[in-house]
Amino acid sequence: MRYAATRSRTRWGYPVLTVCGVLLAGCSGSSDGAHRPSVSSPAVSSPAGQRGTGDATVRFTVDPTRVPTTPSAALGLVRAVTAGPDSYGPGYVKRSPYESDPAAWPVLGTDCVWRQRSLPDDVLATFTRYSRLPAAGSKGEVRTAATVTLHRTTAQADQEMAETLEEVLRCPDQQLRATERISGLNSVGSGYGTNGNTSADDYLIEMGTYDDPALGKGSTYYIWNQVRLGPVTIAVVVEGGKGFGQGDLLTVQARAVAGMETKLRTALGVRK
Repeated sequence: MRYAATRSRTRWGYPVLTVCGVLLAGCSGSSDGAHRPSVSSPAVSSPAGQRGTGDATVRFTVDPTRVPTTPSAALGLVRAVTAGPDSYGPGYVKRSPYESDPAAWPVLGTDCVWRQRSLPDDVLATFTRYSRLPAAGSKGEVRTAATVTLHRTTAQADQEMAETLEEVLRCPDQQLRATERISGLNSVGSGYGTNGNTSADDYLIEMGTYDDPALGKGSTYYIWNQVRLGPVTIAVVVEGGKGFGQGDLLTVQARAVAGMETKLRTALGVRK
């Protein structure tokens, strides 16, 4: 995501404020399925309560002395923050594999296919955990992934946000893995103070459809949500199962994003 100069852009056919009304938690506060593809976004009726900060309108301030400066310390932080199954709600369990290779970094090629590459120099650490809600009755399996990345500088984290937004504009249809594909992606990005975003320094959401023959015929919802707090980016992707509405998945995503934001604020925020 590299949109430092353009904080709010949309390819949807309706206003950004309408989107924020749907993604309540995110707006007041979209390879390996984690950092990018493969499983994303929020929606609850009480952003402040969901985040547990007491006041969601108070902008988060990073305490530079609390930010890890070595890869090992950075990995410890992102591992502590990254959401697991219990972050999404009842019934979610670990996927296999459950955790990502900390040395890998997904890159979207010019052919719109995701591939794993080595960690870029600007990233101190990145980590992903994969979860799922098993199919039951008439409802299909839901897949999720949460990723937390610590960059060496805030500017580099901001650059990642902008680049992610640009990727959707460049590749609205993307190949995740051999049999997994997302299509018709649309995105909205909002900096702090715009479109109702009073939680994160930057906010991004992507929506589209997800196809994987292993989950049956037909497409399901694909939602990706990513926020930035200082030099850290937090992302959650949700690949919906049959029978789940978009609002259901947004709520699941919001819960995980809010939980990780709260942990990060506690770990890196200025002590009062």
